[in-house]
Amino acid sequence: MSEERRDLAALAALTAAALASRLWFRIDHDEDIDALRFALGVERFDVASLRPHAPYYPVFIAAAKGLALLGAAPRAALALVSAASGAAAVAFTALLAREVAGRRAAAFAGILALASPFLWLSSEKLLSDMAGAAVTTAALWLCARGRRLRRAAEDASAAREASAARARTAALVLLGVGLGVRLSYFPFALACLAVIARSEGGRLAWLARGRDLATGALAWLVPLVLIATPRDLVATTWVQGLGHFTRWGGTAITVSSPADRLHGVVWGIWANGLGGAWPDAPAARWLGAPILLALLAAAALRAAPLRRAARAARDQPELFASALAYFVWALLGQNIAFKPRHWLPLVPLLVVALAAGAAALSPARSPAFLPAGAARGRALRSAAPAALVAALAAQWLADAIALARQHQAPSPAAAIVGFLRDAGAEQRPVLTRDLDRMIQEGAPGRRPVRVRGDDELVRAVEQAGPGGALITSEALSPAARDALAGRGYAISIRFARPRSRYVDALWSDLALLEALPAGSPAGRSLPRSPRGAPAG
Repeated sequence: MSEERRDLAALAALTAAALASRLWFRIDHDEDIDALRFALGVERFDVASLRPHAPYYPVFIAAAKGLALLGAAPRAALALVSAASGAAAVAFTALLAREVAGRRAAAFAGILALASPFLWLSSEKLLSDMAGAAVTTAALWLCARGRRLRRAAEDASAAREASAARARTAALVLLGVGLGVRLSYFPFALACLAVIARSEGGRLAWLARGRDLATGALAWLVPLVLIATPRDLVATTWVQGLGHFTRWGGTAITVSSPADRLHGVVWGIWANGLGGAWPDAPAARWLGAPILLALLAAAALRAAPLRRAARAARDQPELFASALAYFVWALLGQNIAFKPRHWLPLVPLLVVALAAGAAALSPARSPAFLPAGAARGRALRSAAPAALVAALAAQWLADAIALARQHQAPSPAAAIVGFLRDAGAEQRPVLTRDLDRMIQEGAPGRRPVRVRGDDELVRAVEQAGPGGALITSEALSPAARDALAGRGYAISIRFARPRSRYVDALWSDLALLEALPAGSPAGRSLPRSPRGAPAG
């Protein structure tokens, strides 16, 4: 079998293993409000009703709807799209590593991407993140392939330059389509457009490459405008966009603390994206941390000195420019303080860097004949990088399986909704800041009341009467708790089902609380959960 066929067979096996592992641990429940809105969007797409929320993710929803038409339930369709996207991301990470650093690096990258806890868990979520990351990684692979073919064309035929141009065109069209999968990954599209157009030179190049990107975007934008009226699109997008940047989106405006955002960078990239050791992370990560640091150091040394780093940036400018552009955007415009999933599209690039670092540790080709001792030493040095990658992959794989198993249990938010549904209807309101839509859909007998501030929550508790009120913990700030205590209310935990924040980064300790006025008998209406636990 030729080398090319062996590589194709290995890539097919890698992709199949990734798909099977992601499907094995798939879920069929709404973990949070975003997942619920995606499921509602698959059932019936409606911009004005936030089915799903802006920017509506039309390509992602269309893919899930296609599976739904074949008989899959909405949540099963979303799970299939995410799992397939996760498998594709593993394959394209390996292909990208091959273009950047060769066959050995491709093998290392494929193994690490398959085992990565963050990539695995992201493939289990019923969200658009993994699909967007897969599209972005595929486009970057096309950019890297175009660069390699273009360099080869300088010494060979014009046919290679034509192939390189086609690869760049395909990359930009794909990035345009990707904006309909996950719009927040737009820095990759703009950076690649700028780099490609600038390298080709001239105003016509900018127009041609802009046309490529627009072609991909129009493929989903035109149907979206036809399905949803322009008035609804503009009004809903304006409200959602304004809210994202000014009230609840976790941007640098709404979470302005530099310490919180810096923590989000380090914890998000190191402890989540790379599965690095952290005080509350699984203890086994401390075994893999030295190996991870060694491979990161090897990757850094591969780019040193500065002239070598500059050469790498010249060789693959789309990768460096888009990674930097997205990092700045995520740092300022995304909720990285509480949602590490916003670092997801950078993780395949980090895996490629680790693989390239490991490949760089391998000795160069040796002469045909070496003394026996030298040959044995060289064989050991050649095997060492593979051993490091295998050890890190084994630790990552064990971690990924443990997290995926935890992920199959209902999230704290989903568990609260299930508890309210199973407890039956009652008159007491459920005061919440973010879970009202989930409670309406999942526990229709309940009476959720959305509160937007401490004063509004305190008034709602007082208006609930002598029976008190139920409160989801994300709506109860310390100031509101103190205000209720000053008015004679006792607050206790009704239900909680916390799980690891490496599975649920934002609402890992969400709880259902009960506020009762002094003297009221507690627990008249709802049974307490024997598995309940206090929120951390």
